[in-house]
Amino acid sequence: MNKLKIILIFVFIGTISVIGGAYFKMSSTTSHENFETKIFYNSIAKNINNENVTLSKFKEKWLLINFWATWCAPCREEIPDLNNLFNENKKINLIGIAIDEIEDVKKFLIETPINYESLILSDMKGVEISKSLGNDKGVLPFTVLINPNGEVQNTFYGKLNITTLKSYLIDTVK
Repeated sequence: MNKLKIILIFVFIGTISVIGGAYFKMSSTTSHENFETKIFYNSIAKNINNENVTLSKFKEKWLLINFWATWCAPCREEIPDLNNLFNENKKINLIGIAIDEIEDVKKFLIETPINYESLILSDMKGVEISKSLGNDKGVLPFTVLINPNGEVQNTFYGKLNITTLKSYLIDTVK
């Protein structure tokens, strides 16, 4: 799928969400079958070597997921800050999920290394998972914090303010 199609998919989903008021939160439970995270935990992504990674391996952990793409300028700009966050904070599992093609991500990583786990979900699967985790605006970058109970703790639209995020994480992740 080319980059223009992916961009159009995000614009379409964002427009539908705004018109329909599609975002809602289910009540919190202590199981890992929360509506918001069920699709994520039941999915399989690819790593940079095109190997399957079962996302259920992240259950029962603090998880910060950053959805990005190689063609997204704000996504690329926040990667060095996320690398620093990953190196400084070991209480959180940080993963990047590129909604992109594996070959594009491989080329990108040559110039801009990512220190944290980097996974790929191309086509509609990445859009679907991002949406299920609260990306009702259909934007990139999109970052979500999931607590060890499998609940969405917070969502962040657009380029992260890393100072604000670090402060939030210090107060939230104990």
